[in-house]
Amino acid sequence: MGQTRQIVGPVLIWLLVAATIGALTEVPAWSAELAATMAVDPWIGIGQIVSPVVMIILVAMYLVMLIRTWTQHEHLPFVRLLFGAGATVVVAIVSFVLQNTFGKPRPCHLTELGGSCPAETSFSYPSSFGVIAFALAVGFTFAMPWIASLAFPLAILEGVASILTGHQYPHDVVAGAVLGGLGAVGLLYMFIKVQARVADSVAASRIH
Repeated sequence: MGQTRQIVGPVLIWLLVAATIGALTEVPAWSAELAATMAVDPWIGIGQIVSPVVMIILVAMYLVMLIRTWTQHEHLPFVRLLFGAGATVVVAIVSFVLQNTFGKPRPCHLTELGGSCPAETSFSYPSSFGVIAFALAVGFTFAMPWIASLAFPLAILEGVASILTGHQYPHDVVAGAVLGGLGAVGLLYMFIKVQARVADSVAASRIH
């Protein structure tokens, strides 16, 4: 029964992710209106500074915690962080495929907002930064629950900043959060027993 739950749970999570992504492929009226309200001066300039800075902070934190757990011989958190990084890569690849499949333009492609705007070959849906930020936050939480109170606010800040820049619609960020966050949960839960075995092997190898 435990093995069945370990497979069925992630499958249900990924079905929920797929349903959410499918439901938001067209720009909802509320998302267009909110984007138009948020992506205005001076917030556009602020968002274009905050968005990359938050991503750098999240990635740097992740690397620091990987080094910390390794040096402190915290083997299970270290292995879970590694798997979290792997899950982040997987959902980022899925996001890239979806972006190029749907080919949705960014708000700044359709309206001159000021500030920089990615090339028209860089698509909006779902938000790549949202996917990565929430996947990293889940990876943090899975390995070190105490850091969730910092990781998730940073992920949310990243999503808000992406909207302020005019690069994303709010529903792009919502879809990115669902794909990154729930997608990572599904992947990590599916391999939870593997993580424990790998951590035991790492611990044994470091004793000798």
